[in-house]
Amino acid sequence: MFRLDNILERWAELYEPLKHNSPEPKGKGLRKSFLRIGMIDADSYFVRNFNQMHTACCAYVTHVDAEVNKQNIKQVSYRHIIYMMQKQPAGTLAKTQITDEEGATEARFTTDDMMQDLIAVLTTLKSMVGGKSLSAEMVSELPADMLQFLRDIVADPDYRDGLRGLHIDEAHWGTLPVHLNGWQICGLTIEQTTSRRLCINSSRYSV
Repeated sequence: MFRLDNILERWAELYEPLKHNSPEPKGKGLRKSFLRIGMIDADSYFVRNFNQMHTACCAYVTHVDAEVNKQNIKQVSYRHIIYMMQKQPAGTLAKTQITDEEGATEARFTTDDMMQDLIAVLTTLKSMVGGKSLSAEMVSELPADMLQFLRDIVADPDYRDGLRGLHIDEAHWGTLPVHLNGWQICGLTIEQTTSRRLCINSSRYSV
């Protein structure tokens, strides 16, 4: 199974705006910058702990959303949902309605900027599995660990087919109309098509 969340987790470790991981205080993962969550609801790890978490964060929704592709019944279409979450700058929350909205606006645009950085990385990965080489300019400008990340992902057969099936050019994202104590949230949806399992896997049944 294609695990986009594993790609995102490694990317978050390299991406400067999200690099605030540190030893977990008293066994709690409140300093994580990448999360796997169900949804943004009262039961999610993020919502239960947002007052103690560090900004910014990226979250991948682990609920599976799939259907048989209507254009090709031999394929399955999956929807991947990703959130970027940014807390408003210190001092802008709840002072006045004006400063609160100014801080919210800055945080919203920050989540959009981070989301576009992520889409650029996914676009590059998809191009690489399609046979396109990195430009000389990119090779010279990117840090060695980021270059190695890109090459490792593309070389892994567990990721190649999944990346080919991402409909990145049809992705859509936007900020949510609600906030949580100054946290602004931007959600991204990307569809992916992959081959559907048509035959029974006999190895998964006892003799």
